[in-house]
Amino acid sequence: MSNKIIEDLVDRECILSAALIDGDGFTVERTSIDFKPTILAEIFSLANDNKMLTVVAEHCTVIASRLPTEHWIVVQCPNGSNLGKARMKLTKASAAILPFL
Repeated sequence: MSNKIIEDLVDRECILSAALIDGDGFTVERTSIDFKPTILAEIFSLANDNKMLTVVAEHCTVIASRLPTEHWIVVQCPNGSNLGKARMKLTKASAAILPFL
């Protein structure tokens, strides 16, 4: 069921790909083999107590949500997309996935 929640995040409008990362930094689920969110693990560690982290890059924006289980849900958004909508979808997915972790 967790893979369905991750897959449902991708709408090709504001979210291009998504992944679930465990507390040790390993990818549990992802929607694209081209999306490698584990390379951002060091940045996630800088987030301290923040539940959501946004990284704006040259070609895309990456938003990560930290779960109470120390898992992360990470999404890749295209430049110029509606980041508010992406964050809202990420927040809902974060709550929905908890019973399955």
